[in-house]
Amino acid sequence: MPDLSALLSPRSVALIGASPDTGTLRGRIMHILARHEFAGQLYPVSRSHDTIMGRAAFATIADVPGPVDLAVIVIPAAHVPGVLRDCAAAGVRAALVLASGFAEEPSDEGRDLQGEIREISERTGLIVAGPNSEGLAVFELGLAATFSPALDGDGLVLVPDAGPPGRIAAVAQSGGMGFAYFDRGRRKGLRFSHVVTTGNEACLESLDVVEYLVDTDGADIFLLFMEDVKTPSRLASVAARALRAGKPLIVAKIGRSEAAARAAASHTASLAGSHEIYQAMFRRHGVIEGRDLDQMLDIAAGFAAFGNRPPAGRNVAIFTGSGGAGGWLADACVDAGLEVPVLDDETRARIDVHLPPYGTSQNPVDGTAGVIRQLGYARIARMIAASARVDAILLITSARNPHSLVSEADALAGFAAETTKPVIAWSYTLPHPDAARTLARAGVPLVTEMRNAPAAIAALEIHARARHRALAAPAGSCRPVAPAVVSALAGAPRVVPEVEAMSILSKAGFSFEPGRLAADADEAARAAGLIGGPVALKVQSPDIPHKSAAGGVVLGCRTPEDVRAGFGTIFDQVSQRHPDARIQGILVQPMARPGLEMILGIENRSGFGPMVLVGFGGTAVETGRDVALAAAPLDMSDAAASLDRLRGAAVLDPSRHDLDALCALLCELGRFAVAVGDYLAEVDLNPVLVHPPGSGVSIVDALMVTR
Repeated sequence: MPDLSALLSPRSVALIGASPDTGTLRGRIMHILARHEFAGQLYPVSRSHDTIMGRAAFATIADVPGPVDLAVIVIPAAHVPGVLRDCAAAGVRAALVLASGFAEEPSDEGRDLQGEIREISERTGLIVAGPNSEGLAVFELGLAATFSPALDGDGLVLVPDAGPPGRIAAVAQSGGMGFAYFDRGRRKGLRFSHVVTTGNEACLESLDVVEYLVDTDGADIFLLFMEDVKTPSRLASVAARALRAGKPLIVAKIGRSEAAARAAASHTASLAGSHEIYQAMFRRHGVIEGRDLDQMLDIAAGFAAFGNRPPAGRNVAIFTGSGGAGGWLADACVDAGLEVPVLDDETRARIDVHLPPYGTSQNPVDGTAGVIRQLGYARIARMIAASARVDAILLITSARNPHSLVSEADALAGFAAETTKPVIAWSYTLPHPDAARTLARAGVPLVTEMRNAPAAIAALEIHARARHRALAAPAGSCRPVAPAVVSALAGAPRVVPEVEAMSILSKAGFSFEPGRLAADADEAARAAGLIGGPVALKVQSPDIPHKSAAGGVVLGCRTPEDVRAGFGTIFDQVSQRHPDARIQGILVQPMARPGLEMILGIENRSGFGPMVLVGFGGTAVETGRDVALAAAPLDMSDAAASLDRLRGAAVLDPSRHDLDALCALLCELGRFAVAVGDYLAEVDLNPVLVHPPGSGVSIVDALMVTR
């Protein structure tokens, strides 16, 4: 990992291209830099001016009298490479390129200029962020190297003097979004450590910034805006690093398009969309995916206040003065995967003595407006928090009139500081600034969008559970496969047909229905006679991965005549549809016992590592598209969670289907995926038939695609 201290905690900054004209971009950047009390040295560099905004200016970076950690560059794109060379020669350690006109534009010139920047950085060791960045801010240093209006304006406080202690770093490929996090978050009393916008990421990726701040304890919580991940393998390693350090990543990932390879050989590759792969990675590493700016900030506020005191479970108590609001929020909690249990009798008895007959202590606890005016929120909330059935508390308030909240500010702060259970408030009216400020100072996050309150509690619980798992012994060891499996995969063609795929998987411990490969109709009839009972006939060819679509499957052949006729039908159909296909023969296989058709697969082409897919299978798998992905390896709880994510999960009835066997097969497939990841790109097991409880599963067909 590169040393990013010169970029993220510089002691001296040079603005190359500085101007006194605040009507220009260069002047606005200089104005914002100068108006905040940067703790280090600031050097304007300009060929046109001797002084700028009361500071001596220097013609070139070489003329600056002291060492420069960070050069902020805002000049025409064509001149940037030359200035970067000058910076490297002058001993500058890092450069932030705000100039545009590079690979974001559809021109060879822009792409070539960006390539030149990359070459300079690699050759000289100069850290380069951008180009096409909106800048950065390091709030504890008073550094605001940006033209964002979010850092301009009178009375702007960079670091609040009170509020939740968690420090938030916003890291974004989009400059506007990066500073939007700060602009909206500071109104919630949130404490930011950094805003870093990475632009085109010619040299430095946003994940590099995250990793450095995680390792140096530069921030506690990360808000990320990601358009793409240039080095996919970095996502898993950085996310795992942050999770183990207890530093949540809250991510907006835009671009929910399907994976690019639509002509992929396997169903798995066509079904595993790019966003689903991201989501599988996020689930594995406790990354929280945000819906919008405000939700991400409300989740961050929850972590800032209670990240070191996450809920032990998903049971939530609601305290309200409005019965309707309490019921509505209870529905939102259930939608977020939380539970709203009835409180225990002992807790209810303590609360009931304070409630009028028309109040209720069940949960939601409707304390009525009169009780809240008399006792306040903190006193009843303490009683609720004492219940062993409660993991977190949601307070409902009308914060439009600040009087009641301001009057019990100390009590609220004392309760929030001493409780081990997260507390979040929702105001169903727009809050008065004094009320919002009071709750922020008390350490109680306030949300104005109802669903963000349960979303924040759910995020705290999800992250805590993922971290517990990460810090515990790894579940499900990935034992190495037999050398014969590796040897077979190493020598296999790109598309491995069913017979060969079954042979390889059998060596790895998977079980299949026995079958025989026949070269002609008579051999197929003899093979069917040896098998006995009805058989299936399936063409085998590396050029026909989808046999049914090619007319290469005939089912339920019972007599030798049926087999011979089916053999001929397959050859007629395949020769018409795929005249150049290399036919290895026809697989004669016993008809499997009836069962629920599922598809299981491995996807390992995205660069994120192997993924395991499960969904409803058979011939309609592409049209149904009801699938779930999980990062390999899996344990039984991961496998069960994957089944629960299917839209048709209600069909998976444990009284009718052997779901334990299906989950065990998913886990075995995940271990295999990790063990042979260097060799396999895709695997399809379709269909896998799930039989009644205790009867196991049958793998009916298999296809592999090698790397």
